[in-house]
Amino acid sequence: GIDETSGILTCDSGAIIQNLQDYAESRKVLFPLDIGSKGTCLIGGCVGTNAGGQYYSRFGSLHSTVRGLEAVLADGQVLHLNMQVDDNGAVGGVNLKDNTGYDLKHLFIGSEGTLGVITKVAIECPPLPSSKHAAMLVCDGYADVLRVVKEARNELGEVLSALEVMDLNTMSCVKRAFVNSGRESQLLDEIVDGSGQASQQPIFLLIEAQGSNEEHDASKMDTFLTNLFETGSIQNGFLAQDTKQLQEMWELREACNPSVASTGYVYKFDVSIPVPFFFDTAQEVESKLVENGIEGVTVCVWGHLGDGNAHINIVKANSFDKDIDLAKIAESVVFQSVLKRQGSISAEHGLGQTKNEYLRDIKSDAELEIMRQMKSLFDPHGIMNPMKYLPR
Repeated sequence: GIDETSGILTCDSGAIIQNLQDYAESRKVLFPLDIGSKGTCLIGGCVGTNAGGQYYSRFGSLHSTVRGLEAVLADGQVLHLNMQVDDNGAVGGVNLKDNTGYDLKHLFIGSEGTLGVITKVAIECPPLPSSKHAAMLVCDGYADVLRVVKEARNELGEVLSALEVMDLNTMSCVKRAFVNSGRESQLLDEIVDGSGQASQQPIFLLIEAQGSNEEHDASKMDTFLTNLFETGSIQNGFLAQDTKQLQEMWELREACNPSVASTGYVYKFDVSIPVPFFFDTAQEVESKLVENGIEGVTVCVWGHLGDGNAHINIVKANSFDKDIDLAKIAESVVFQSVLKRQGSISAEHGLGQTKNEYLRDIKSDAELEIMRQMKSLFDPHGIMNPMKYLPR
């Protein structure tokens, strides 16, 4: 349910994100998490991995929005962390502020089920925006992208809700997938076909603004786009004229992952990179793969530019079987390129059993020892999601 005064939504961990979004909208609030897999993923798993999504830069991570948790420990103890639950399982009070003792709920957010099982969640939802505006922009190189990012933060300010980026390789895959499936999108045709005038490889941006005053928000978006055209920061731009066009823009963004996957086996990397080096990293990955004798692959990059979260996808076209040697080389190349720029090898997809060994290279001995002590305290017999998260 939702406390309509505080905006806090409480639910079981098995609730599907799309259902939570629809329920929240029916109660005039906005569920602050939106990700491409929202139709199938569960809120418990999202909290367990600290999922980010496209609204991270506006509302923050789940560490920012989760107000309470119920978690079951390895020995069967049930913890109610800033959440009152009666004998029938009904959630009572959830405080917006509570400074009594250690805030233990944050230990479970992003712990991937290694400390306990999350069974209930309380998450704060802001009021549903009464106005939404979106624009799809084409930039002539990354220097222009950085100018657009700065302008968006300055001009759109408090209404800026999402800032997404896609490279040409990715959008070409999206267009190919649309053609192969018989789908049509005039916007897709215009932004991809029209980008051939760029002197460098074009980069595509989706920028969304959400607010509570239609006239005010529309004026801010118009001023923002006018300034971009006048300064030559964008090669082309399309402003959504209605809700249908706004949804089409998001459909193109969310088509990136399945479209790229339809072309061949994908070696996926979810990394965090300082925004100024977002595309430098991808370009270095391309050149390093060539140096390592890797041929016939395409590097596709898209992600949440507002918070520096890059989805680097290395695609082996027309081959849908995993190449173990290529996987090892790709992982090494990507992680080295990210770490040399003080980035993170996991922005929002967690560590699991494939990235956990890298913690030895990232965290200090003192940090790892504290993590092991925490694991031993909560799960002394190692039965909670064993062999995951921490290095073996």
